[in-house]
Amino acid sequence: MKKIRLLFTGLAIAAAASVSAQSVFSEDFNGVTPLSNWTLFNQDGLTPHTNVGLINDAWVVLAVSGDNAALSTSWYVPAGTADDYMITPAITLTTNNYLFFEGLALNAQFSDGYEVRLSTVGATVAGVLANPALLTVAAENSGTYNPRRIDLSSYSGQTVHLAWRNNSNDKLALAIDNVLVREVISNDAGIAEVNFANSYVTGTTVTVAGTIENAGSTALTSVDVNWSDNGGTTVNTNNLTVNIPAFSTAAFTHTVTTTASNPGAFTNLDVWTSNPNGVPDTLSANDTLSARFFTNNGTTVSKNPLLEEFTTAPCQFCPDGAVVVEAILLATPSVIAVGEHACFSTDAMTIPEASAYCAAFGAGAPTACIDRVLYPGETNVAISRAGGAWGNRAASQALLGSSVDVTLSGTFNSTTRQVNVDLSANFVDYAVPGDIRVTLFVVEDHVRGVGTGYNQVNAYNTVAGHPYFNAGAPIVNYDHRHVLRDVYPSTDAWGDATVIPTAPALNTPYVKNHTFTLNSSWDMDSISLVALVSYYDADAAQREVLNAYEVKLNNLVTSIDEIKKDEESLTIYPNPTANVSTIEFNLSTVKNVRLTLRDITGKEVLTEDFGKLSAGSQKVVLNAATLTNGIYFASIKIGEELVTKKISVNR
Repeated sequence: MKKIRLLFTGLAIAAAASVSAQSVFSEDFNGVTPLSNWTLFNQDGLTPHTNVGLINDAWVVLAVSGDNAALSTSWYVPAGTADDYMITPAITLTTNNYLFFEGLALNAQFSDGYEVRLSTVGATVAGVLANPALLTVAAENSGTYNPRRIDLSSYSGQTVHLAWRNNSNDKLALAIDNVLVREVISNDAGIAEVNFANSYVTGTTVTVAGTIENAGSTALTSVDVNWSDNGGTTVNTNNLTVNIPAFSTAAFTHTVTTTASNPGAFTNLDVWTSNPNGVPDTLSANDTLSARFFTNNGTTVSKNPLLEEFTTAPCQFCPDGAVVVEAILLATPSVIAVGEHACFSTDAMTIPEASAYCAAFGAGAPTACIDRVLYPGETNVAISRAGGAWGNRAASQALLGSSVDVTLSGTFNSTTRQVNVDLSANFVDYAVPGDIRVTLFVVEDHVRGVGTGYNQVNAYNTVAGHPYFNAGAPIVNYDHRHVLRDVYPSTDAWGDATVIPTAPALNTPYVKNHTFTLNSSWDMDSISLVALVSYYDADAAQREVLNAYEVKLNNLVTSIDEIKKDEESLTIYPNPTANVSTIEFNLSTVKNVRLTLRDITGKEVLTEDFGKLSAGSQKVVLNAATLTNGIYFASIKIGEELVTKKISVNR
């Protein structure tokens, strides 16, 4: 299970909780025309580098990790100093107003700095420069947004314009988000975050924990934390002694727990603060956070983590990313690797879908998404390989198990190059309801080509001991691994939303057929098909992959009749059994055989991989000696087909 953040902390919760008594001005840059009522000045007149060509004005609104922000660049050709202004509409300040916002530099090595200024005479550069800077930042934080605040109380009652000025020299890009001007009182507390697992097994004890925010201007020394579930009247209260400075946060753990129940349903909790420093909280908009968790039965099948690596031929560090990926595949064989050629310029293998994934998840190359999960502390779904992050997270995902079994079966005609494949998703346990989609990747391994679109730029040519030492710079005839060639459905990179319902039924196969002709320029012996079942959400951080499955194209059967013959030949005897039964079947070709045994509740009680078996009559043993009496379901996977038989244990 993974922990999820249920709401923004600090500044962002205040923005979300804006009310007329508290919020004076707010902008999260997610509207239809978010900068239309702001004033922009491009005083430097310099030309942005092509790699930041989308930042084609003093400030523009672009997506950063799936959420819009205002961006400015200082990377110019030729190099020069930025002088770019972003000025708010007129804001009439009330009493005790503070400015809150978040800043982010998009690269740690080239971190932009900036100024925040104020004008009392209009949205002009002269007006902005007439007053001292409210805040000067030499180099903004990278990796995660940095919350900032400025006391505006000395301007109470005045109408002002606030301005951000990028004044960096030859850096990269700066993002500003969640701008908020609001009233601040002395004693004001709220819930910034509640920490639950995404789902719990029924009967599990759930601890209510999270983060308290002191949104007031004085230190918070005591506060009540309360919660109730499913709209109930029961209020569970802790009076906490704390020491939280103004505008800071602290973790809490409630002494009263709840229990996960009712599999297949959500439990809703309201968590709120009251009585900060023993007095009423007169600004209550940020007091309460509503959250929920899902309950399931705890039944899982094997998990095949999907590692999507962003890589391109012009990316000088990407050869090392390739080395890391291959090491992961050796260490954790269940991982499925896909190379998506985007996020650092483009090359001859770039396809529109890879660019779409980069826009949603990426922040350069080499980076990688692990099951498209946004991990705590990360700004982007696609993460750096530093510190073994790719391998560690892929290995952790492999241990989780999945609520859905994903398989591929079908035929491939090597003469016509026609592929006819069924993608099947079968839920063995309740999944959190949502927009669940199925996607099919066509992946080609060992792609080599001629020219700059394939020749790999190599930063390791002179690095002794590296696998690509003395390989060339660039590497001609470079072996590009696991290249994403095509995506189905072709109309939507994010998958088919018509196959799986919002709340999928248990043990019900959901099947999507794809029929297509393989591109004649691709090596059919190096093609594999990758199926994935994933969530889709407007928030790119909520598009997790539930499970994936990969099959080599040449391992697809060539005849439907062969499938039927193999299925019909399978028998289990004796049945009922007291200890050991024999599973007998005939194979038309060499195939992998795997056995999974589940009890009547769907819980997996036994698995055995018999490996690759030769064509002809085969017998494998099912040892039921350790099982209790009852009915079981034996699922035998023969090649890409799944046959399920009922077996009874009776002693």
